[in-house]
Amino acid sequence: MKRNFVTWMCILLAWEMAGFMFTIIGTAYFRTMVGLSGVGVQQQSNEFFIYAQSHLPFLEGALFGFFYGNLFYVIYWLTENTRLRNLSFGRIILIQSILYILAFAVVSVLIFFSMSKVEIFPVDDTDAFFWLLRENPSLLIAFLIYIPVVIIIVNFFLEVSKKFGPGNLWNLFIGKYHTPIVEDKIFMFLDLKDSTGYAEKLGHIKYSRLIQSCFQDLNTIVSKHNAQIYQYVGDEAVLMWDKNENGAASDCIQLYYAFRALLLKKSDKYESRYGFVPEFKAGINQGTVTAAEVGNIKREIAFHGDVLNTAARIQKVCNQYKKDLLASESFAELILEVEAYRKVLIGYIPLKGKSIPVNVYSIELA
Repeated sequence: MKRNFVTWMCILLAWEMAGFMFTIIGTAYFRTMVGLSGVGVQQQSNEFFIYAQSHLPFLEGALFGFFYGNLFYVIYWLTENTRLRNLSFGRIILIQSILYILAFAVVSVLIFFSMSKVEIFPVDDTDAFFWLLRENPSLLIAFLIYIPVVIIIVNFFLEVSKKFGPGNLWNLFIGKYHTPIVEDKIFMFLDLKDSTGYAEKLGHIKYSRLIQSCFQDLNTIVSKHNAQIYQYVGDEAVLMWDKNENGAASDCIQLYYAFRALLLKKSDKYESRYGFVPEFKAGINQGTVTAAEVGNIKREIAFHGDVLNTAARIQKVCNQYKKDLLASESFAELILEVEAYRKVLIGYIPLKGKSIPVNVYSIELA
């Protein structure tokens, strides 16, 4: 919910700024053209001219930004949270573009008639529109070019932000991670069980489609549990949470069991397509990591530290102890107050690559 609210606010603010910016440019242009064309006193008293030289166009710009910004967000949310998200990137952009244009037409007509009804907009607005189209079509053309350009810019930043993860585009822009910094994170390594056998059975094409389907379903619940997808590695997804966020540990466990429930809910789909219902195992750890911006040709924010290595190693021993969800002791301590789950000590387990064994717990539904 928090992430959706931030996205909505950013989109709304962007369109409010776009509306005000065009109003400033438009009124300045109009006043200049009126002065250069030598419009007489009689025309200057025309209600359209009085309106254009008042502060009311800024109200029009603010209303446009508010209504269009909200519709823009609704369209973006629909393409991200319905079956449309499973279409190819090109088709999504095409559908979004068509919907954005329709939304623009609806908002423009809504503002035009609502402001006319309350007599804020000039009474002879139709005459004014045709006068503007006949005498100064460049302003109208500029507006029809300006809106698609802003749509492209806003959509571009939304897609890039999605690529880097929520908030990370801004962090890259301000150079937050240009110098390595320390952060407290929770990491979950989520891996498909019996992946080697399934890959041999299905073949690499059908197996890749299986992984696509699983991760598409995973993406539908990520934002609900305040998670970020750090990276995909083959048939494994690495998710993370800010440890200091309220309820982060609970969100982590809830996401795992919500994902498992979702796969079972869609068991008919998976059975018919692949012959089985996929199951995932997970390893969780928390602690201090170093975050740094890496790469030049392809930039990303990378996290380094023993926290990730330990989480990965814990996930690897799930099969050995026949458990689906294992966690380090440091993470298990965070869920003392979560009554929906119980933790069971598996033991003081040696992990590959670590000189000192680690207390590992199984996290199970109560």
